[in-house]
Amino acid sequence: MSIHRVQFIIDGEPTFEKPLGEILSELEVGGALVVLSASEYHTDQQRRWWKGVLLPTLAKENGDSVAMWETRLKLAVLPDDFAPDVVEVGGVEFQHVPSITKLSKRKMSALIEGAVSQLHEWGFVWATLPDAALRT
Repeated sequence: MSIHRVQFIIDGEPTFEKPLGEILSELEVGGALVVLSASEYHTDQQRRWWKGVLLPTLAKENGDSVAMWETRLKLAVLPDDFAPDVVEVGGVEFQHVPSITKLSKRKMSALIEGAVSQLHEWGFVWATLPDAALRT
């Protein structure tokens, strides 16, 4: 997957890091071209860092599952936003922590910043905020 961020809008036309023709040449039959607003793009980047970088690294680091780390951090950082819902199945009650998809861009930023801070308190000093310069 390639992502090409709009750098400027000049005379009503978007500009990218390379010519539009090169970007369009990457398309193939059955593929798709997706347009995201600035807030959707940044929120997608936040989710990808949370789910694809931070949580798997924590799970690998100490052996707890990704789901365990996600729940632990959600409840430690934004307990009011992630108060467990109770769902009854076959007469048995289960608690379920809501998904991050309910968060706004601002709240997701708060979760990320709070998680890194909390991880430092727990001794995971290697945890850092997302850095665009480190993306590959």
